[in-house]
Amino acid sequence: MPLVQVHLAAGRTAEEKRALLSLVTEAVHAAIGAPVESIRVWIDEFPAEDYMAGGELLADKRARTP
Repeated sequence: MPLVQVHLAAGRTAEEKRALLSLVTEAVHAAIGAPVESIRVWIDEFPAEDYMAGGELLADKRARTP
């Protein structure tokens, strides 16, 4: 039973998350031949204020990017 955990900053729509989960499931199935029924994929969301890359909070980057 493959288990895949995706860490993702909060802010995506339910539709975007559904698409991501579906494509990850398909990729695992294609790559290792695991039955789709056995594949588990979930998203761990975190606030943009809790993530920094290159010395900049994601929340700050999002605030200045249209």
